[in-house]
Amino acid sequence: MVALGALLLGGTTLGALRLDDPVPGFADRRGEVASVTRDEATVEEGHYIEAVTVRSTSGVTVPMLVKRPLADSAAPLVVVLGGHATGRDAARLIPDTRGRVVVALSYPYTGPHRMKGLEIFKWAPDIRQALHDTPPAIQLALDWLLQQPWVDAREVHGVGASLGTPFMTVAAALDPRITHVWSVHGAGQSRALLAHNARESMPHLLAPLAGALADVIISGPYLTPERWAARIAPRPFTMINATNDERLPRAAVEALYDAAQQPKTLLWMPGQHVQPNRPEVVRALVTTVLQRMEPAPAESNAAGE
Repeated sequence: MVALGALLLGGTTLGALRLDDPVPGFADRRGEVASVTRDEATVEEGHYIEAVTVRSTSGVTVPMLVKRPLADSAAPLVVVLGGHATGRDAARLIPDTRGRVVVALSYPYTGPHRMKGLEIFKWAPDIRQALHDTPPAIQLALDWLLQQPWVDAREVHGVGASLGTPFMTVAAALDPRITHVWSVHGAGQSRALLAHNARESMPHLLAPLAGALADVIISGPYLTPERWAARIAPRPFTMINATNDERLPRAAVEALYDAAQQPKTLLWMPGQHVQPNRPEVVRALVTTVLQRMEPAPAESNAAGE
């Protein structure tokens, strides 16, 4: 009965929200860089680490954490968008950037991350706006990052991990400055994903209805990544997924891969879904992604040079 009441209240909230396509408003929400706040850089683990907040003329704010090599020469850029709880601190989960500039972004959301019961519907409009603002926020972050002397703009990797996959896919489809897109433990079919994960908090019979409601609230029909993946070609699109992922149905993973165009790669690794309390999963993924970013060694010629 509580779950049913939540769905009914959700339907009321849905009626109060505009359900328009958010994409035409992306350019206005991106705006231009209005101000930048930078903390003093510290040296940790052989890297400079600096907290930066970029604010747009539209009001969108993007907190990020920059982790870069001590050398001041320009290096390839890796922009990471992960789960909402980890946010920009995801950069700290990478002990060695292997000579790259790694920048982890937080979502442009200032409300509470932990809510009880029906409180989520109070914050539904703010959550929805933050999700709509996320692709423009990624582009805004690039507007500033690509002007820095320590960034090599010729190689820009966009990494969407878990929740970050849909938004990084949309941003990359719209922004050719991202030269290689990575989906790490991500999938398509947003409605099916929401229903699958709703089973943890409500009877399974109600989960599909909850998933459908949540999908409409967040504009899933417009932002689900399989609608956008084909636009990334001819840039590479790489997916890395877990064979025992309890949060992503395999069909949803394959739907995103099928929607992408060549060149594309789907790599399956053993294990469960990535999250900060599974350090062994995080370490294996970080190692795999950074290794695959490295260019293949030049083949020796017939003379053995």
